[in-house]
Amino acid sequence: MKIKLLTLVFAILFLSMGNAQKTYLKITKSDNVHDFEMYPPGTKFELKTKEGYIIFKNSDDPGIVEIEEKHTLYVYPNWKDDADIFVLTEGKVEKVLTSTYNDSHKNSGKTATSNNGVTSASKVTDSEILEGKKNLEFTLSNGITFTYTDGVYSAALDEKILIIKYKYLIYSDLGVLKLSFNTNNGNVWWVFEPTKE
Repeated sequence: MKIKLLTLVFAILFLSMGNAQKTYLKITKSDNVHDFEMYPPGTKFELKTKEGYIIFKNSDDPGIVEIEEKHTLYVYPNWKDDADIFVLTEGKVEKVLTSTYNDSHKNSGKTATSNNGVTSASKVTDSEILEGKKNLEFTLSNGITFTYTDGVYSAALDEKILIIKYKYLIYSDLGVLKLSFNTNNGNVWWVFEPTKE
């Protein structure tokens, strides 16, 4: 009887872990609806008070901190060696469940989302060469395109090849596209930062 009970308990724990949802980081910097940044699940971050105390950091639990006085947010994206640093005096920092975000693999391989006034369309397909891997065709409304096919990736704007650093910072005259693509499950996360005029 004890063995059956333990087996049942472990089965329930295992199933609940499989259904756990992750959170992504959303930073709203002002009242402007387009003035925000997003980072994919698993991105490490620390929100510190002006005194240097950590009051909010990465985890899979959703949460929100309203910013009403000076705070400094340190974000450590996996595509670069140094932190993105935000000095905030208004807005909010949120850990939002991924279920509220359009995941590309849940929508027949196609999705459309927007950021900073730019919209995207992406198509995720199964690799015909690499078993269990995904490929990606990603297009922004400003003309930037990104393709990932069987480990080979490239980006272009108006047929001009763009520079890609790390995985994947794409530089153009229009701004920087920060894209994250999980080749195992097809999740696509992106942020476009337009060039300051």
